[in-house]
Amino acid sequence: MKLLLVDGYSLLYRAFFSSPPLTTREGVPTGALYGFVRMLLRLLDENEPEYALVALDASGPTFRHDNFAEYKANRTAAPDDLKIQSRAARDLLDGLGIAHYEQSGYEGDDILGTLAQLGLRNDLDVTIVTGDGDALQLVDERVQVLLTRRGVSDLDIFTPGAVQAKYGFGPLLVPDYKGLRGDSSDNIPGVSGIGEKTAINLVSTYGALENIYENLENVKPPRIAGLLETHREIAFQSRDLARIVCDLPLDFEIEKCIYNTNLDEDARETALATVKLFEFKSLIPRYSKRDEIAVEEEPQFDDARFEITRASNLSDVQTWLQNNTPDANAQDATSSTRETRWAFFLDESGCAIGANTQALVYEGELDDLKSWLEDESQPKIVHDLKTLKLEMCRRDIVLRGATDDALLMAYLLDPTRQAHPMQTLSQKYLGRNLPILEKVKKSKVAASLFDEEEAPTSSTRSSVEEPQAQWLGACACALWDLRPVLREALRGISEEKLFDELELPLVDVLVSIQQIGMSLDVAQLRSLGERLETDAARLQKEIWESAGEEFNIGSTKQLQVVLFEKLGLAKGRTTKTGYSTDVHTLERLAEEHEIVRKILQYRGTTKLKSTYVDALLTGMDSETHRVHSSLNQTGAVSGRLSSSDPNLQNVPIRTSQGREIRKAFIAPAGHVLLSADYSQIELRILAHITGDLPLVEAFQSGQDVHSRTAADLFDVKVEDVDSEMRRKAKMTNYAIAYGVSGFGLAKQLGSGTAGEAQEFIKRYFEALPGVKNYIDETLKLARERGFVETLMGRRRPLPEINSPRAVERAAAERTAINHPIQGTAADIMKIAMLAVDQELRDANMSTRMTMQVHDELVFEVPESEVAQVMQLVEKCMRDVPTAALQMRVPLEVEAATGPNWNDAKGHGAAPETESEDLIEIAVE
Repeated sequence: MKLLLVDGYSLLYRAFFSSPPLTTREGVPTGALYGFVRMLLRLLDENEPEYALVALDASGPTFRHDNFAEYKANRTAAPDDLKIQSRAARDLLDGLGIAHYEQSGYEGDDILGTLAQLGLRNDLDVTIVTGDGDALQLVDERVQVLLTRRGVSDLDIFTPGAVQAKYGFGPLLVPDYKGLRGDSSDNIPGVSGIGEKTAINLVSTYGALENIYENLENVKPPRIAGLLETHREIAFQSRDLARIVCDLPLDFEIEKCIYNTNLDEDARETALATVKLFEFKSLIPRYSKRDEIAVEEEPQFDDARFEITRASNLSDVQTWLQNNTPDANAQDATSSTRETRWAFFLDESGCAIGANTQALVYEGELDDLKSWLEDESQPKIVHDLKTLKLEMCRRDIVLRGATDDALLMAYLLDPTRQAHPMQTLSQKYLGRNLPILEKVKKSKVAASLFDEEEAPTSSTRSSVEEPQAQWLGACACALWDLRPVLREALRGISEEKLFDELELPLVDVLVSIQQIGMSLDVAQLRSLGERLETDAARLQKEIWESAGEEFNIGSTKQLQVVLFEKLGLAKGRTTKTGYSTDVHTLERLAEEHEIVRKILQYRGTTKLKSTYVDALLTGMDSETHRVHSSLNQTGAVSGRLSSSDPNLQNVPIRTSQGREIRKAFIAPAGHVLLSADYSQIELRILAHITGDLPLVEAFQSGQDVHSRTAADLFDVKVEDVDSEMRRKAKMTNYAIAYGVSGFGLAKQLGSGTAGEAQEFIKRYFEALPGVKNYIDETLKLARERGFVETLMGRRRPLPEINSPRAVERAAAERTAINHPIQGTAADIMKIAMLAVDQELRDANMSTRMTMQVHDELVFEVPESEVAQVMQLVEKCMRDVPTAALQMRVPLEVEAATGPNWNDAKGHGAAPETESEDLIEIAVE
């Protein structure tokens, strides 16, 4: 008999990014749940287990967070839609009669490991389905792991022999390998400097970590032995983090996992009611009154809706283009001009040109299409223009004439989803299923099309097989059909201008920034890394001396024992695992004992080393020493650009060590870096939106807005406002704008009770009634319409604004208040980027824009152009957005230059940075 164990969150997460964004009639998101249950039922049908269970992750921190404060700290928060569906998954499983289990303080992997052992004790063969390679350590003669690649139709089966073949050692040693190699997805550090091949070689040669360290004198080369010795503690800690718990004390019997394919009448009616509740119409036949369970067939692709022609050279392409010229008016009834427009689709399997129901699949070298691809007079519809342009640049092709980007258009229509692959767009907007290629490996260009990333290839296939041809032709024709539908949808929400005049033109600017990158002083960065490592070792020794014992500083439990039991420091708030040791608690305790100050320094030092120094050195181009971060247009719901691979928007500025990292970003010889930063842009937008005279007059007259607010709050003259009054006014200004509660404000102010903070807020509203009116009206409209928007009309859907759950509703209300401000700030920055880029090109400048971070633009400027560029940048950033949005308060730009990024940002001083305050307050 068989026990099937499924990693629930892994399956749900994969379904979220690969399923259509379905909602119920009431607007509740269900797309991920639908994909999840479809995959789960398929697994159950194909494996026919007698026992089955879905392992889930309980909310809150786990014991791994207690042992290592930075565990999974690099992960971004799950999208709101995914959070909603993750909670609803439990009700869905209950309704379908499928067992599930979770345990506070542990992860789904630990449930899988413990239940696998329970299955073995009950003489069951165990199959585990997950997307997490850590589960390979659970493989046994009677336990196999199925790793998902592209859903449950594409699984890698791992037995003990398969694990041995992959790594050169058995399943039990997988945690030891992770102890050396680390795991970036979970932020497990591993041994710095040891890569995959070295880790595999060490484990396959010596076995467990204990054996490796017993044979340290035999490890070659000496550099590796030195790294192992230096990072001994981290290696064992990393192994502990990667090791799955298999002996949880479960209040659970195996009989609870029994899976019945033949449901009794009550269970069947419950399941039927459940799928109807979630509006999964395709599953209704499965639970209807039939002798046999009706399993819905996979959606079939209709290959009769278009005709494929193949071409292998430019002449054939030109002939096809002449014979199949589409009439744009037939596609877009609102168009006032007659214009040919083609859909162009590219992935690793080849490329295709589409027009109506005709598709040309090209089988030659892509370079041969250069003249057509670079022809501005040949308008093209594409998907993910930025990635496509970057791929073309690698082939020395400048893609021109792209008038429509289905990815960007879909993002504007639904910014809450981070992925908008072709399958989803075709299903959602055309009601059409595209063919699925199970065996086509995807290039980086196709990553956004399939929601997965793999290495790009250097050339297009010389021959396209029939399944690939069907896929290419279907995508090209779908792109052509998507254009009028997406355009009409954008018009319906008044965002077509936002797309045409802001988002689409910005692509060229972002491509340029990513290609240029930022230059690194490698020697300085390596030297800094060595100093940080030395500082960390020194701090660790001093902490141990202060504690009177050696302990794992990264372990919350061990830290609790040292601080609260041994040293008797004042305890703060309690958590599930004891008294808190978070940064706020430690900052409070730092005044009581030197050891706490040292611990805070140690945490900051080790984080800088691993998260920034090491990441920059490994992420840079080894030849040019430039780091090429990707600026993503669809990565943030607010409309702000996000940075990745590596993330340069989180490079710290407030600490001396953080500023040392910024010093490693340098200008080339004969150049300087110029940093231009908006000052208090969020409050200026708030003043414009609300029209409150004290705020408006303060900004118009150049008066310090926080001092002006403090004068009103404390009923004193502006000149009598002291630093503490100004600090409280500043925190309140931002707290109000971000909808922070009285409790959250009291915590930020550092004194008083929530009641006193509420009284403070009351006085604020009396002084600035326009702000109170803005908040009230914004929330009223949000509840009525289900969305808010920026001054340029960028919408932010708020599905939880009327949620019966107070926590969800409060979070949506904060977002409703914040989005018109933060989203408008994002729009202003994009307007400025376009204006600056255009002015630099018109003036034939050699200056290059190299990065955008929050409210800041960074440039590489030849020394001969500094004065002119400084004036140009300040003027464009200040005047163009002000005119475009008819701002009633002026925008202010602070610009400075220097040989490195740190010196360009205030000449080495730590500026008064509002963005960090905003983030701190907003998360309360």
